[in-house]
Amino acid sequence: MADINYVLLTGASTKTAQLRRKASDQTKAEFSFQVDRPFDKPDGEPVSDLFLIDAWGDLAKWCGDNVEPGSRLLIIGTLNKESFKTRGGGKEHITVVKAKYVMPLDGPGPAADLDIESIKPDDWELSNIIGQLGDFVDYLDEMETSPTEG
Repeated sequence: MADINYVLLTGASTKTAQLRRKASDQTKAEFSFQVDRPFDKPDGEPVSDLFLIDAWGDLAKWCGDNVEPGSRLLIIGTLNKESFKTRGGGKEHITVVKAKYVMPLDGPGPAADLDIESIKPDDWELSNIIGQLGDFVDYLDEMETSPTEG
């Protein structure tokens, strides 16, 4: 059986997607993406995670046309570790989400009805995970079958 590398995120872009043409003549889009955690620090300050998102090809072009600061998105992709040489000649590593699917969300999206208390613990019950994934699948099905304005 093959291993699985699958990431599903909802949140908001913190900057406009930047398009680049790579040496391989492929189009790549990069943007940062903020995902709020379901709790605050003891002092009441919100907690969030910031991810670097890469998209390629037609998806990159879509991101370049549509992703701007504050864009609420659903992103499905893979988690990848990349390395690069710094200007000083050192080697750095960065973790990137390689987007395979990006969908705009109006309002809070599929996480609106999330049972926040059930996801705060460090260990999750399998039934909770399956239930939450089922809710996401139902949401995606509704979005795919709903007429869209064009």
